[in-house]
Amino acid sequence: MTDTLKSICEQYTYLNNPRFDFIPNELPRHREIILRDLKELVSAASDEAELEKTVTVLAGTLLEAVLYTFLQSQQDYIAGFGFSFNPEALLSRYVDIFNKSFQDVLPKAVLPNWVVEHRNLVHINRELNSPPDVCWHASRDMLKILNTLLGELSQFSSR
Repeated sequence: MTDTLKSICEQYTYLNNPRFDFIPNELPRHREIILRDLKELVSAASDEAELEKTVTVLAGTLLEAVLYTFLQSQQDYIAGFGFSFNPEALLSRYVDIFNKSFQDVLPKAVLPNWVVEHRNLVHINRELNSPPDVCWHASRDMLKILNTLLGELSQFSSR
């Protein structure tokens, strides 16, 4: 099997058939934005041109949007861990809150810190200070992480 972005993306169930049960009905705009960005991500990943940086940046944007929306909907739960939802927080803060609050109930969805570094490849200085093949690796890693996160959140919402 080839390691193209297209072949990888086709394998990921939750990228291609997302379930957004974790998004409350009171947040319809969140759902619209996430769905639009996910469609764009799948389209970019399916492009024969191998749009690695585009996939990396879009996946990072989606990770942030999913975490933002999920943590916003779980404000009471995360408060039990001493956290509050801050809409102005950085992705690194959302990752930290998510990992600390949900590691016991969603252990497969724990996010590595490198997702923030990959998402920050949008900045040229970050890419310049990385290995030349960083976008190749990041695009594939981010697709996998996003698919896992969406899958785990869909399971969480059905509990």
